[in-house]
Amino acid sequence: MSHQLPDKKDRKIALVVIDVQRKFTGGSIPENGSKDKIEVMNKAAEMFREHGRPVVFVYYDGPCHCSAYDKGDGDEYLHGIVSDPRDIVVHKGHMNSFIGTELAEVVKACGCDSILVCGMVTQYCVMGTYFGAMERDLSPYLLVGGTIATEDKYDDAACVICKTFDLGDVAENLCATKVDVPAGMLGTDHPKLD
Repeated sequence: MSHQLPDKKDRKIALVVIDVQRKFTGGSIPENGSKDKIEVMNKAAEMFREHGRPVVFVYYDGPCHCSAYDKGDGDEYLHGIVSDPRDIVVHKGHMNSFIGTELAEVVKACGCDSILVCGMVTQYCVMGTYFGAMERDLSPYLLVGGTIATEDKYDDAACVICKTFDLGDVAENLCATKVDVPAGMLGTDHPKLD
């Protein structure tokens, strides 16, 4: 008996935007992140919203131990990141966005079987979340051009080892697959679990 997995275009995907907070900048990541990569994240989020698909912002609660940012607005989103009241917010305290959170439950409750991951920092939280999805029976994909690493070589490496979607793949998927998100799911804030 063979089990055939759905094609990329047939996956029911939620967009997961990880840690696009100012406190992760400074040092090797410029304070404004990367304009081109922020534009890709924003475009993907806009496409998901237009199709009624979930956009989940993962928000790290706690101090940052990997950057030199020392201003009082570190918990704010990067300049240029566009959020929307319909977006879902999940709070976390670990690199893997699934540990101690309701992220898997939220994605599945939205009727999705996969996540498209973008955000920062690629070689830490983005990759931790990508691989953590598999343990929760979710298929992960990485948004090409939508991740920010401490060095470009880490973004390049991530795209080599991960399954990916570019904006063209996103458009094809959103047009080919319908997801019925239950009323009341969008625009919710899910606190970190104890």
